[in-house]
Amino acid sequence: MGTKREKILETAMRLFIENGIQGTATALIAKEAGVATGTLFHHFPSKEDLVHDLYDSIFISLTDHQKEHFDVEADVYDRLRQIWTLDIQWGMAHEEYAHFLERYSFHHYMSASAIENAHRYFDHCIQTFQAAIDQKLFKSDDMQYIKEHFVWNIRMHIIYFIENPDRCTVENIDKTFDIYMNGMIDA
Repeated sequence: MGTKREKILETAMRLFIENGIQGTATALIAKEAGVATGTLFHHFPSKEDLVHDLYDSIFISLTDHQKEHFDVEADVYDRLRQIWTLDIQWGMAHEEYAHFLERYSFHHYMSASAIENAHRYFDHCIQTFQAAIDQKLFKSDDMQYIKEHFVWNIRMHIIYFIENPDRCTVENIDKTFDIYMNGMIDA
């Protein structure tokens, strides 16, 4: 089951997905996690701290998976495909994380400091996007737009494949990437 801290994070994620962040009281998280409210606040001084730690644990899981399989020597287009494919594979293996990110990737609870903190995990992605911009691969050179657009499209496809697991094949993941890139490439 893990430590009390892990149980609190696991319970909070489930309740946030079910009820929303605003609709989930810390007292309910503590009760369902089987810990005292004081224990929750010992580990997480505020609900915002709990949410930030939840983001961190999700991002660590995702980037550990990506970096374990990511070939930094591949050309830019292949690195973009790797990010896409590895993210979808991870999402299929971690459905609860994927549902949380679908709902809260750009939520107001994710403060500027939390977003900046998240970027440190995804340096290989940022470097790949920058290389694609430098090579004029995309129609846009707006890094913020490219990052958010790319990520939201991946999130959308993860949820699609979670809801249609029989369609989650290597071939279909490749097709979704090709369709996406056909719209983004500056031909």
